[in-house]
Amino acid sequence: MESKFRYYFGSMIFLSGLILSISAIGFAIMVHLRRTSDPSEIITTYGLLGIGLSFVLLGINLMISQRRPYGLYSNWVMIFGFLSSICGVLYFATIYSNSWVYPNVSYVSFSYAAGICLLSGNAFGNAVLKLIEERSKLLLETDTVNQYSIEDIEKEVEKTLNESLSGNSSFSTFNLGIKEDSCDFVLGKALKESAQSKIELRDSIREVEFLQNTISGKVKVSDCGIDLTSKMLSATMKQSAAEQNRTFSDKLKVKFNSIRR
Repeated sequence: MESKFRYYFGSMIFLSGLILSISAIGFAIMVHLRRTSDPSEIITTYGLLGIGLSFVLLGINLMISQRRPYGLYSNWVMIFGFLSSICGVLYFATIYSNSWVYPNVSYVSFSYAAGICLLSGNAFGNAVLKLIEERSKLLLETDTVNQYSIEDIEKEVEKTLNESLSGNSSFSTFNLGIKEDSCDFVLGKALKESAQSKIELRDSIREVEFLQNTISGKVKVSDCGIDLTSKMLSATMKQSAAEQNRTFSDKLKVKFNSIRR
């Protein structure tokens, strides 16, 4: 009940301060406020604006104030800050007409600035603490992790081992539920058929046989021209084979002699 009353009371003060600040801005526009304006107009404008800003910060502090133990210190800071800012405004309204000179200006500025800083810092601190508190409560409420004792863990491990050894466990079959992907690739005929033995067939073309027999001199023909041509071709092929053998043997001899040297 107390927290609700503080919240509604703070919201009322906040709204009052907002109205005073808007009224001060409207009055300054209406009287065309400038540096050479009448002192009463300047005092009215800045007095309403200063008090309105203090009320706004006071309302924020009341709405987000903390409970004990932080709430006690927060309340004292809030009260001191509000009184300091109000004293600054009142002192400004008292001395502006006749004594608005140094060091009175410094006193007014320091008093009002100190009050505003205290109210702003206190509101920021309360807001941070409130967020941290709400976050911690949310974590505690949503924490659904079951706390197991050592005995429960040992029983669960023993049960799992018994199931795995008995074959009832799904892990013992190594079936992890992996589905084989279908493939559109089709093996060719060469990959499907097994390797066969190679069969060599001799060339049975008659013209080739006749040419081989004629070159080797096994068959003699009645035509002297063909016979002579065949013998010359056979001699030429034999001579080229002998030259190739001689060239190969000469190369071996030259290489062997170079190695010996």
